[in-house]
Amino acid sequence: MTVAGSGGSGDALSKLRIRRDEPVRGGGWLGRFVRLLVTVVVLALLGGAAWIFSRSPGMLADANRLMESVRTKLEVRVVLASVEEGRSADATVVATGYLQSRQQARIGARATGRIEAVLVEEGVRVAANDVLAILEHADLDASLAAAKASAARCRSELLEQDVLIARTQRDLQRAEKLLAGRTMTQAEFDTEKFEYDAAVARRESLQAALQLAEARVQEAEQLRENMFVRAPFAGTVISKDAELGESIMPGGMGEASGRGSVVTIADLEHLEVDCDVKEDFISRVQQGQAAEVAVDAVPGRRYRGRVRKVIPMGDRARATVKVRVALEDADERLFPEMSSTVYFLPADAVVGDGVAAGGGQETKVVAGRRIFCPNDALQTMGGDVWVWVVGAEDRLKRVVVQVGEKKEGRTEIVNGLAGGERLVAGSSAEYRDGLAVKVLQ
Repeated sequence: MTVAGSGGSGDALSKLRIRRDEPVRGGGWLGRFVRLLVTVVVLALLGGAAWIFSRSPGMLADANRLMESVRTKLEVRVVLASVEEGRSADATVVATGYLQSRQQARIGARATGRIEAVLVEEGVRVAANDVLAILEHADLDASLAAAKASAARCRSELLEQDVLIARTQRDLQRAEKLLAGRTMTQAEFDTEKFEYDAAVARRESLQAALQLAEARVQEAEQLRENMFVRAPFAGTVISKDAELGESIMPGGMGEASGRGSVVTIADLEHLEVDCDVKEDFISRVQQGQAAEVAVDAVPGRRYRGRVRKVIPMGDRARATVKVRVALEDADERLFPEMSSTVYFLPADAVVGDGVAAGGGQETKVVAGRRIFCPNDALQTMGGDVWVWVVGAEDRLKRVVVQVGEKKEGRTEIVNGLAGGERLVAGSSAEYRDGLAVKVLQ
């Protein structure tokens, strides 16, 4: 039996095979033309961009800045190159701190009440015992009046009792004469004597009642006095903490419990700097030592200071010891909480108008200008010493410097810096000229 059409099926299968050596339909001259055109356009765009950047270097720089802004900037901590003049340049120790008044207090009431009047404003000078504020006290006025009336009644009763005593005393004297003349019985005489003794005893009771009434008057007066907030010492009002109509109570911590103080006063005539000195250098600071104080808010002025106290307690976490330096020539430009720098002078330093701190002969002050920078800003390699200066647009610049004397964590810069520059503290292999960085605040 013969299978019909077997040869026809083989021909059909052969027609389905893909011939890779045959060109793809539609891939003729038109496809090649399109591919060529795309290539020419791309090359033209790249060439045009290169020509524009070559003709405009600023655009190339802007493109570089744009790329840098996209990249994450290095974070750096900066320190300042300080300029020191006069004797402060010879300081053995330098420390920073804040001004504070020798006496400063938040003044509140000694009793709970609502403010009836505030009699002072910020900046007003007050004397000791001046009234700063008054609390409502109408009820205490009434209590005081009642106590005074009760005391007055006791005095009146005491006077009446004195009259009664005088009368019974005379009756007793007559009874004694009658008893001596046998014209009065002993029983009648005893009655007169008992009346006199009772009157005297009654006076003692009334005297005690008067003392009690007078004590209640004093108590009422003190309660009323507690409604007057007075200044405990002479000073200046630096803060007004409460207003008319607010409630106030001793130890108040907020709106829920009432305010704790009405005003804050400080003695601005006796200011001192509370500063921290590193443990490594505390041996160079002694009580009574002369110092110069620079206040950031008063540039160009150095105040005379003297170490008032070295607090005998160290700070374990910061490895410092607290030192208080009293200002001897404070003026009206100084206020508490101002940032200050203390320069502890050597024993023979000159302070003020030329008197040596050690008590020796007067010496002329020689003015000088020296530049110092913290040691952690200095970079060294071989014989070269340089610093990284953070300049305009927060970009780094490598500046070679010449160094001089080293003291207390800082080094004098003899050449290379003008003072006031921002210097990078620490080092990194990534630092280079022109690198944009982020300055940590």
